Amino acid sequence: MSFSHTITVLDFTAQIGLHALAQLSGSGTLPTATQQRSWPQLALAHVAGAPLVDWHRPAQVGDLEQLQPDVAATAVLMGPGSIHLLEAALGSDVLHTSKAVWIFLLPNAVLARHAIDAALRTRPHPNVQVFQLPNSDPKTLWFILMEQLGKLQVLASPPSLTDQHTMTTNLKESMNTAMGIDGAMAVALVDYRSGMCLAQAGSGMNLDLAAAGNAQVVQAKLKTMESLGLRKGIEDILITLVDQYHLIRLVPHIPGMFLYLVLDKNKGNLALARYKLTDIERSIKV
Repeated sequence: MSFSHTITVLDFTAQIGLHALAQLSGSGTLPTATQQRSWPQLALAHVAGAPLVDWHRPAQVGDLEQLQPDVAATAVLMGPGSIHLLEAALGSDVLHTSKAVWIFLLPNAVLARHAIDAALRTRPHPNVQVFQLPNSDPKTLWFILMEQLGKLQVLASPPSLTDQHTMTTNLKESMNTAMGIDGAMAVALVDYRSGMCLAQAGSGMNLDLAAAGNAQVVQAKLKTMESLGLRKGIEDILITLVDQYHLIRLVPHIPGMFLYLVLDKNKGNLALARYKLTDIERSIKV
């Protein structure tokens, strides 16, 4: 399968998407042509070899007909409103020919999540990822979008299905990736049923001891949720110290496991760390 070097951005936000567009151009200033709805083949500023971006701000369903099919990825930026445009986009052939679809939801885009779930039940797409942004800061949206763009090289050369990696290699790579998070001090993969640490990296504390202690935290929280009749499950648990964040992220596809990340408050960005840890969690194999 050939690899397209273009991604499509569908911007259904009021202003935040325009801030990201300004960053993309490298000017840092918002577009002034208010009637302009499309910016084709934009080059990512200051990044050699990066994919080109077709940026669209559709005003009506007919605008979606301009979209180029069979692109490397489609990113949908969704704020409140424009539900009819979102539903039309999710039902279009263009999104279903994209090799990946990323949907970024601002915190106040409540109705959009329901529309997405309904559309995917009607017409499933195996490569859709939905990201609920932790805040409405344009910088957060931009950084997360850039993180996703950085993965397109993986789409260009997907690994063979017969290429088997050992558990040790996969876990080592996961730990190394986690230590690449800004402000990361230590990380571990823990079995909360036994308190055992399956993999770890970093320094500054006894991670085996921390793993056992935090396993008790997870067990206690799960018991409390069961007593309260809460069935949705835990995504993560945050413990805030004076100078550190301790983030516990459960691994839903591997029962009994959680990732434990220690983050320097002065060097790290909590929102981005949570996002990256979620991505690492999805890639873990044991």
